[in-house]
Amino acid sequence: MKLEWRRRKPRRPWLLVRPGPAWDWLLLAQDRPLRQGQGRPPADLEARVALIVPGEACSHFQVAAPPGLKREEWPLLLEDRLLQDADQLFCACIERTPGQLRLLVVARAQLESWQAQCAEWALPLERCWAELQLLPTPATGDSWRWQRGGQTLCLGRDEQGHVHWLAWPQALGAPPAQTWQTGTSIPLDAAWPHTVTALDGLPGLFEARRARALPLLAPSQRRLVVACLVLATVWAGAWLSLQWRQAQLYREQVQAVTGPQATPGLAAQALRRLRDFSAERQLRLRQLESGQAQLQAWLDEHPGWRLRSAHFDGQRWRLELEGSGDTPPWQAMATTMGGQVHVEDGARSAIFDLEAA
Repeated sequence: MKLEWRRRKPRRPWLLVRPGPAWDWLLLAQDRPLRQGQGRPPADLEARVALIVPGEACSHFQVAAPPGLKREEWPLLLEDRLLQDADQLFCACIERTPGQLRLLVVARAQLESWQAQCAEWALPLERCWAELQLLPTPATGDSWRWQRGGQTLCLGRDEQGHVHWLAWPQALGAPPAQTWQTGTSIPLDAAWPHTVTALDGLPGLFEARRARALPLLAPSQRRLVVACLVLATVWAGAWLSLQWRQAQLYREQVQAVTGPQATPGLAAQALRRLRDFSAERQLRLRQLESGQAQLQAWLDEHPGWRLRSAHFDGQRWRLELEGSGDTPPWQAMATTMGGQVHVEDGARSAIFDLEAA
């Protein structure tokens, strides 16, 4: 008997396009860089096209999630962490583990403008990945530090196995130390990584759908399909029963937080008030972190000054400095933080009102 072997057709290379003031592109074959450049890619590359979302333009979350959560319900898990409305954001899941989801969030208007630019250049997008997905996942406790343009992108894995991302503008100095950066820090200073993770099968923000023709089935195959449908129906019934019991459990959990409520609408209002309070608190903390980073950078550049006292009451942040020379740029700090400032004592003390944002 003569055996004939079919040669597998090699996969076309990937063309990665990354938006920015000047768009960058990279041609990969078997996950190895071949060519790169800026602006509109050449038209003769004959490659699959993927849009790469810059690290500073997306947010990465790993959150607890109940089973059976639908795609349109993913943004509900992030209500207390995001400032924009859910309809202004594009949310995608890049990893599922028992009780956990890893979510990527991008501004919908920004993503659509990038897609429109690719369409204008006749680049048919097949996939879309976040920039930090291109780096191989580090070992536990290790991290990558990628300096590209004016950004420092950090990717690390903590002792519990959770993956963390950080995009830090280099204008603010060195990135703050993170608890998940305890082991080896692998530096990278290039427009693109020298080693790219395997792209085929890598989950992303979206994937182009292709229609596939359904094959004709033999009678024995049809009987197998019918048996599978019966089993699927039985499984669906068991799953619905589990979801009903889970809904009862969630109702009890809500009552434990809000107390007994007359109607589901009143319970939803109580939860909304708690979320609003938490969101406001998170906003104040982010404003405070921004101000602390700016003040520390200014003090590092002006050794003649030192911090005498600092106090934060949840709304107002009071600072007192002592030293000589140029005084701190209080108004610029307030503008960046999103608040108002009142300067006293010859510009040696300042009170930031974050409630006035």
